[in-house]
Amino acid sequence: MLTVAEAEQIIKTHWDAAKCEEIALEFCAGRILAQSIHADRDYPPIDRVMMDGIAISKHAYDRGLRKFIIAGMATAGTAPPNLENIETCIEVTTGCPLPDGADLVIPYEELNIHQGVAEIIIDQNRKAKDFVHQRGSDCRLGEVIIPSGTRLKGVHLGILASFGYTKVLVEKPLKIKVIATGDELIPIDQNPQPYQLRRSNVYALRASLRSYGYTDVEIDHIPDIPELILPHYQQNKQTYDLLIYSGGVSQGKRDYLPQIWQDMGVIPYIQGVRQKPGKPMWFGMDHTNNTMVLGLPGNPISALVCLHRYFLNRSKSYGYLQKLITFEPDLTYFVPVKINVTHELTPMMPQNSGDFVALADSDGFVELPQNKKQFTPQEQFFFYPWY
Repeated sequence: MLTVAEAEQIIKTHWDAAKCEEIALEFCAGRILAQSIHADRDYPPIDRVMMDGIAISKHAYDRGLRKFIIAGMATAGTAPPNLENIETCIEVTTGCPLPDGADLVIPYEELNIHQGVAEIIIDQNRKAKDFVHQRGSDCRLGEVIIPSGTRLKGVHLGILASFGYTKVLVEKPLKIKVIATGDELIPIDQNPQPYQLRRSNVYALRASLRSYGYTDVEIDHIPDIPELILPHYQQNKQTYDLLIYSGGVSQGKRDYLPQIWQDMGVIPYIQGVRQKPGKPMWFGMDHTNNTMVLGLPGNPISALVCLHRYFLNRSKSYGYLQKLITFEPDLTYFVPVKINVTHELTPMMPQNSGDFVALADSDGFVELPQNKKQFTPQEQFFFYPWY
């Protein structure tokens, strides 16, 4: 059985290869980035003046000079002039390069300028590069600024334009169908018998996909009848890029899906993962149609955790447990949690993976690694949000 890291890499390999396209920058908003964006130079690329005023030598200021003859002017969009004499100054405008030889900016509000001489009228301790946006302080050449997998927003397009990207590689909009399986499932507008359940998983999974930018998502249902499952798959594999099944992938006598998929030519890459919940997760590829097939457990928590951990894991962060958790099995443990502004994680312990009511007040889940038994509040752990 695969580890979580091994399963993640397998899915990433196929998911990243799932039909990317290069499009013009103006059409990128809302799309999922399929390449990492690197800074094309230091930002800012020069020492940049942040206030209108004068640029002087701090050495001259430290010597006690407070009056400076104005020797020139620097404006935005021009090459930096030289401050050749430290007893002079250069007038500067916001956004212009800091003149060579100058390392201190004095704003106009702290000056008195008369007949070409600037006098500093506020005497105080000053630091080199005051009012200077220093070169490379935002980012350095080659640094990853926007990682692959980011859903592009207006702020990202501004960065892309600054870096000179006229075209960007993005994921093609995937056509997805989420399919509930099981004889016990009925439409949500019907009143269930005690032995029946409303089809809730497909709505949660579809909403999760949509919240991460996958808008072309349909839902469906099939009973646990092989004679119906087989033609249903044959029909849908020709239309959809990703088929997500909820239920029917465990070891039960009526869990027909894995064998039917393989009989239909789907290559299995994942047939169980060392994790809780979601251990029976199944993933394969129909290479004839380039259709991905994801089999999720039918339990609500298992299904949502697997989808977010392996397919929607673009915004993970770190958090700290609010209390000690002990977990004995040699499995990666996913626990629903509530997170606060200080990244403290409060576990919302479900009674079992079917206890979806426990998710109501949760913000996501924490990943507790396989090779430990006790997890303390002092440690950092990965947190994955539901949104």
